[in-house]
Amino acid sequence: MKTAKIVTKLTADFIGLFFPRVCINCQTTLVQQENYLCVKCRLSLPKTHYHRVPDNPLDDKFIYEPKVRKATSFLFFNKGGIAQKLIHQIKYRNEPELGVLMGELFGRDLIEMNWPVDLIIPVPLHKSKLKRRGFNQSDAIAEGISRETGWPVATDLVIRRRRTSSQTKKSKVERWQNIHSVYTLTRSNELSGKTVAVVDDVLTTGATIGELITLLSQSGVKEIYVLTLAAGK
Repeated sequence: MKTAKIVTKLTADFIGLFFPRVCINCQTTLVQQENYLCVKCRLSLPKTHYHRVPDNPLDDKFIYEPKVRKATSFLFFNKGGIAQKLIHQIKYRNEPELGVLMGELFGRDLIEMNWPVDLIIPVPLHKSKLKRRGFNQSDAIAEGISRETGWPVATDLVIRRRRTSSQTKKSKVERWQNIHSVYTLTRSNELSGKTVAVVDDVLTTGATIGELITLLSQSGVKEIYVLTLAAGK
């Protein structure tokens, strides 16, 4: 066993010599115990701490829906900032493991709140996009949160029934029109009276996640928590 560990370490060191792993944010070479981010960048993550703030800007985005108990994001999103780099790496560099890691870090912060969540529902992708990408980034983030909080994840209660064009560069009104009636529930009876946490990667206008929240509210859920990896200031 000890020999196997030595061989594994030597192999990793040899590979690292020619293909060094670097921090996603600052490009510093990572040491063996570091993954994706160096210690310095991990400690300087731009956390919002919105889960601790009674009335934060994200809560205001869902003021129209009384069943939304709290809305929070793990990180502030700035163009060119670390949150954007992380999300780009997860979605477009095929790194679902990074999504899980960020979900775990987020989940550790959420544990202190002791929220009575029965179920995590990741925002689903349309089947064509899921096939092309190979995974749903919201599923990965939700899995990480679940590992820390113990809240179970349900990926089959909501489906995205039609494909939409990219939300990027659309106005607020165009975003809402683009996403209208895009989701459907598979087994709404399983949601009645439940407290759910809806998980997505980025929150901008709230159109994408808002459409799902409306659907869940109509299904008879008791309360909703909105959790995203990042959100603009």
